[in-house]
Amino acid sequence: MNKVDEYIIEERLNQEFIFDFIQLRHKLGLTQAQMADKSNVLRDKIAKIEAGIYPPNIKSLFKILGPLGYTIKIERIQDDRK
Repeated sequence: MNKVDEYIIEERLNQEFIFDFIQLRHKLGLTQAQMADKSNVLRDKIAKIEAGIYPPNIKSLFKILGPLGYTIKIERIQDDRK
């Protein structure tokens, strides 16, 4: 796999994560402020994650998702090129 392919996969995964993160918030019926409140983080951090400005680290994700009853997991990347 070349650098371009790696970049494309990384970008796709990042966009999928952001989409899933926003979908979860909507599914729970929360505003960014409510999600931040429940997670004890700043609303600005939630907004930056959703805008793709702030790439959260694992500790941040646990801090945000844990109080909402969610976690992160590792799963195999789907390769649509085959």
